[in-house]
Amino acid sequence: MVVAQMVNLNLTGGGIYDALIAQAAVKAEVNTLLTLNPNHFNRLGEDIARLVQVPQ
Repeated sequence: MVVAQMVNLNLTGGGIYDALIAQAAVKAEVNTLLTLNPNHFNRLGEDIARLVQVPQ
């Protein structure tokens, strides 16, 4: 599933790692995905964007 999403979004380089991290977060059923680069994860879809937070 995650590989198909990477292809559909035309992800390259670090975007591939971001997609893998996001998929791991979904699989682990986390409530929050902390990142200093929210745009890297928000582009991966609404399900991921709901988890993304920037640390204070």
